[in-house]
Amino acid sequence: KQWYQRRVREDKLMRQSKETLVKCLLEGYQAARANTEKHETARVCFEKIKSELITAQRSVVKLQQQLLDLQAEQLDAMSTVVDTAVDKGLQSYSQALSQTIQKSVPVLSEQKLKKAVQEAVTDDDRSKNVVIFGLAEEASENLDGKITALFNDVQEKPSFDAVRIGELSEERSRPVKVSLRNSETVHQILLKAKNLRNSTAHRRVYIAPDRSPEERAKHRELVAEMKQQASDCPDKHFYILSGQIFSRDKA
Repeated sequence: KQWYQRRVREDKLMRQSKETLVKCLLEGYQAARANTEKHETARVCFEKIKSELITAQRSVVKLQQQLLDLQAEQLDAMSTVVDTAVDKGLQSYSQALSQTIQKSVPVLSEQKLKKAVQEAVTDDDRSKNVVIFGLAEEASENLDGKITALFNDVQEKPSFDAVRIGELSEERSRPVKVSLRNSETVHQILLKAKNLRNSTAHRRVYIAPDRSPEERAKHRELVAEMKQQASDCPDKHFYILSGQIFSRDKA
């Protein structure tokens, strides 16, 4: 009897489980169908909007083209009128101007033009160079390694090409011309060059811009004048900045 009652309960639970499962499946199917219908409705609306948008874009493009064509026709007509009026006036003006230029402006020879171009190119190249004085020279030296160590003292690590310049002398070390990638790097190195006075290894090394012969002559005059002022006023510290002499009280 107990076995029969247990069997009846199990059958009842199984029927309830099946009914529940069928109910869940039916609800899931109905929900999925409703979502599908919503998606289809949304898709149809999207396609309709897309079609209307394409039509509107085509209308805009057509109107723009018509406007451009109209503007082109107006410009052509205006250009014809202006050209006709201007040509007559410019012919006489051009003749008078040519005569005035020939009388007042000297003709540049090909040699002078080449020299002017060469000077302009040279000035641009100089802005990317520095010249280093006082760097010890040895018969067999690793010049790139010396320059790298020097730049490390001013906290710069640029790419560069370095070469000794001037005639070889046993009395003094030749300067080193260093070519860098751009003038901004040169500017940064020159700003930090004053820190070398605090360096143990490079205290007597001096970094200067790559000056033209005229600039070097002017700088020598400034240095001589600065030394004279320093001699007259020993309680002040003198220095050159942007082609001018400045001073400040010594600490």
